[in-house]
Order: sequence, then structure tokens, then C-alpha cells
Amino acid sequence: MNIKSARWVWAVVLAQVVFLLAWAGYHEGVRHTAPTVRLKTLPVDPRDILRGDYMILNYEISRTEKFPIAANGDVFVVLKPEGAHHVVADVLTEEPAADDPRLWVYARAWQNGNNLRLDYGIERFFVPEGRGTPRFTTLEVEAAVSGAHRLYIRHVWLDGKKFP
Repeated sequence: MNIKSARWVWAVVLAQVVFLLAWAGYHEGVRHTAPTVRLKTLPVDPRDILRGDYMILNYEISRTEKFPIAANGDVFVVLKPEGAHHVVADVLTEEPAADDPRLWVYARAWQNGNNLRLDYGIERFFVPEGRGTPRFTTLEVEAAVSGAHRLYIRHVWLDGKKFP
């Protein structure tokens, strides 16, 4: 391999490393700087041989009967504070205007009988290997809302204490 080819190989490798670091940095930045919402949560405790221990999280905002939609697919969920947590204020099939002051996030929706099921992409939380799901009475998730209107888990709270 000549010097010119070696430079191209190193340039490609460097570009991939820069991309991966920028991508990871973006997601970590969102988790640490974006506004947050607190969500009531119910866990399920599965185990995956390849991924380890994790909890499947089922949020109160993941099901509603109030807002039927005509078809399954992408929706825009408007959240509002109610006490210490956020709840669903509206489910829209059209993206809110850029100047809409309401807090809204993307979700996938599908009808399940009379219920509307909403998936936000934060339904799994990985726990330290070998610890499994801890015992607790209440479970809450503090989720960051990115500028792209996506939710990211920032913290999990068990009985009012940050976990892990």
C-alpha cells in the first residue's frame, strides 16, 4: 500500500471515529441539558442473554382512552404537568406548528380495543449486571425532551431515590 492509499484509509477511520463520538456526545448532551418530564411507571422484569438485565417500563402516558385516532402510526403527544408528573393532554396526527408553545413528543400509536397504546422509545432500562429488578413501592422516570421532541431516560427513581 502506498502513502496516498494509507492516508485515505486513516481519513476514513478518523471520519468514522469522529462520527461515533459526535453521535454519542449529542445523545449525552440531550440527557444532561434538555428540559425534563417526570413520568409514573410500572416495570416488568425480563432478562436477555445478549443484553443482560433490564426492566420493561410501562408508563401511565403509554395508554389512553380519551384520544382515539383513525389509524395506527406516528403521532404527536402533547404533555402537561399534573401535580409532580406529566400526563397526556392531547394526541395529534399532525405535527404541531414550530411556534406552538406546548410541550410535545413523538410516539408510535396503535389501537388495542378501546385503548390507544403509545410507544415513546424509552420502554427499556438496563440495570447493572446481576442486580435484577430491585424491590420498590414506587417507580418514576425523569425523561429529557430533546429539541427533536424525542424522550431520553435521564434518571430512574425508586421510592424517591435515584437508581442505580
